[in-house]
Amino acid sequence: MNYYDDNLIWKDIIETISRELKRNNLMIEKDVIQSKFLYNLSKYDFPFVFKGGTSLSKAYGLIDRFSEDIDLSVDRKITDKEKKKSKEIILEVANNLGLTPINLDNVLSRHDYNKYIFSYNSLFSDEPMEIIVETSYFMEVYPVVLKEVNSYVYSFAKDNNITIPVDFVEGSFKMKVQSLERTFIDKVFAICDYRICNMMDRDSRHLYDIAKMYPKINFNDNLKELINKVRLDRSKSKNNPSSDFKYDINKMLEEIISSNFYESDYRNITEKLLYEKYPYEKSLKEGIEKVIELNIF
Repeated sequence: MNYYDDNLIWKDIIETISRELKRNNLMIEKDVIQSKFLYNLSKYDFPFVFKGGTSLSKAYGLIDRFSEDIDLSVDRKITDKEKKKSKEIILEVANNLGLTPINLDNVLSRHDYNKYIFSYNSLFSDEPMEIIVETSYFMEVYPVVLKEVNSYVYSFAKDNNITIPVDFVEGSFKMKVQSLERTFIDKVFAICDYRICNMMDRDSRHLYDIAKMYPKINFNDNLKELINKVRLDRSKSKNNPSSDFKYDINKMLEEIISSNFYESDYRNITEKLLYEKYPYEKSLKEGIEKVIELNIF
């Protein structure tokens, strides 16, 4: 596994931190690989922006759930030539880390959306494991902030004043990340989009994310302006139906609650991905119920 400098040392590090943090070995190992991937990606002169659920964990430290995807976008409009270049960069980074692409036939260079699936040999499993990288270039990401992107290994070592016995510069580095406010807005619209499309499979995680982000959001006039701007941009894509102004977002959120649309998925899927006790009812009370009260959408 050439993405580790020393397999035996890394195995001991991951096992120790997994035990101390009460996490699964495979989860800590994947976090290390994600960190190495993002670090190497950040060194390229390309307008990549890290966003999505994994960014809420690695850049903001807000959620405590398993998130296997790396979601990437861009902070400006890019050309078809640049879309092709982004594919070349992603594959080059993966190759340098010893990751094997397993779905290249489905990755099209000039498409606005692509899902890359890479396999890697795990130190903790006889079966190959996977890491997923999703790119979405439908619209520009804004606002963007430069954030410290951390890892479980680095954070544990720092918190406990421990020196890691391997070179792990990828454990903490700076990268462009989508702002928390924008991620919050996108996730509120997303749960409404999935409701319109009658899709709930694995999407209830957004309820948890919204609840965890809520206390950190500044609810002011700037946020209202951002909501309107994002809604207008999202309305340009057929994949975001709730951005159409014929939909009342508050009423949609109320219906999501009253119908318990996401309850089954949350209890059967999302709760199993969480590393903290955060039941369905709490995700509603601490998240979209408060959004409804504010009436900002």
